[in-house]
Amino acid sequence: MTDELELPEPEPLESATDRPLSPSVLVLPAVAEPPIDERRPWLERRADRLERAISVPGSATPVYLTTDGVAITTTGIGKSDAATTVAALFATPLLDLSSAYVVSAGIAGGAPDRIALGSVVLADAVVDWDRKHRWDRGEETEGETPPIERLAYRPRDYVHRLEPTLVETALDAAREVDLGDDPDVLAYQRRYPDAPDGGPTVDRGTTLCGDEFWHGPRYAREAAWLCERYGVDPYVTTQMEDAATATALERFDAGKRYLSVRAVSNYDRPAPGESVAESFDGTEATLALAIENAERVGSAVVSELLEVDPLGIR
Repeated sequence: MTDELELPEPEPLESATDRPLSPSVLVLPAVAEPPIDERRPWLERRADRLERAISVPGSATPVYLTTDGVAITTTGIGKSDAATTVAALFATPLLDLSSAYVVSAGIAGGAPDRIALGSVVLADAVVDWDRKHRWDRGEETEGETPPIERLAYRPRDYVHRLEPTLVETALDAAREVDLGDDPDVLAYQRRYPDAPDGGPTVDRGTTLCGDEFWHGPRYAREAAWLCERYGVDPYVTTQMEDAATATALERFDAGKRYLSVRAVSNYDRPAPGESVAESFDGTEATLALAIENAERVGSAVVSELLEVDPLGIR
């Protein structure tokens, strides 16, 4: 990435247009600050197509619009930030998202026995990790039922099953992408005896979303248990925004237009001989590779959505 990136100066939405702007795809990375700048590669790739930037009240950062119908902004980290941003964008009269696909694109944690570092996963189900009971049952032995349970007072299961036609269309485009790789990332990955021996791949599966920064095998077992109870096991990736994004979109009757594209930057437990603190963030190389591959695959998916409109919404 270059050090300097010239961006349009954000304008207040009301002064930028006198009629609704209607992008065809809304791209939602979470973060725009180093070292986790998920937004930058999206703007770099589209530097010659950036048309304007607008400030939307309630949005975390400016919305950048391209000449080919793509809008890019960040949600912020976590579920409250994501829900607030998405609701603000959809409630703004001068931003018409009624015919827009919505793509979350960024990094995620992953389970080492299921996915290689740098791999990109398109979610077919999004589980809300925070909607649960956590019990203190006193002394328990290893292997007994985890100290959690599905929320008793729930009108529905807290899992979002994404539109299969849209997921399949996105997967077809994603599987044509040449993913980046890195020998340092592969060397780190091989510290995990159960991890794949090869480089990054494109896959589909369940993503688990929660505001809690959990890490380690005990919590991984609890996460697996919850996904099993919802019938969407095993989880493949973990992140902090997508359940909130999906919930907000459903409130605006846009849930079927949602995709989650996440690249694995770190594993959710330590390697042998490594502490949870040492392994929590992965490495600079794993983070950089995940950010790169999330944008590569996400851009291919966005191009496909612009070209084919798989749900016929435009």
